[in-house]
Amino acid sequence: MGSSHDTPIDTATDFEELSARLRTQSSDAPGSDTARVTIRSFDEVSADSLSELLEAGANDAADPSDLVFVLSRANAELLLEREFDIDDADELEEVLGRPVQIEDEMPDDTILLLDPDAVDGEEIRNPDAIACGIVGADH
Repeated sequence: MGSSHDTPIDTATDFEELSARLRTQSSDAPGSDTARVTIRSFDEVSADSLSELLEAGANDAADPSDLVFVLSRANAELLLEREFDIDDADELEEVLGRPVQIEDEMPDDTILLLDPDAVDGEEIRNPDAIACGIVGADH
C-alpha cells in the first residue's frame, strides 16, 4: 500500500484551482450529457463521509483500486481527532483502503477522490475517475 509520501499526484498541482474547476463539473448540471465529476455534499469530515465518497467514486471509476484521497491538512487533522482508533495518516490509509495525500493548498471545504491520471496539473482529463466531496460548515 502506498503512503502519503509516494502517491502519484503531482504535488506542484494548484489544488485550490483544481478544486474550483472540479466543483463546477457536476454530473447533475442541467442538460449535461458529457462526462462530469461525481459530486457529493457532506455536513462534516468523517470516516463515514469518506466511505460514502469512495462508494460514489468507485462506481464510476474504470479501476477503483487506483483512486487516491486528497485532503487538506485541516481535514486530515479533523479525521484523526474524530476517529479515536486512527493515530496517523498511515492508519487512515489502512482504514480507507486507499492512499491519502495531504496537501496544504487543498481547500478545507473540498475532499477529492481521484485516479492520479484523471488530472494533469489543473487540467481535468477524465472526469469519470474523479469524485469531489463538498464539506459544509465543519470548520
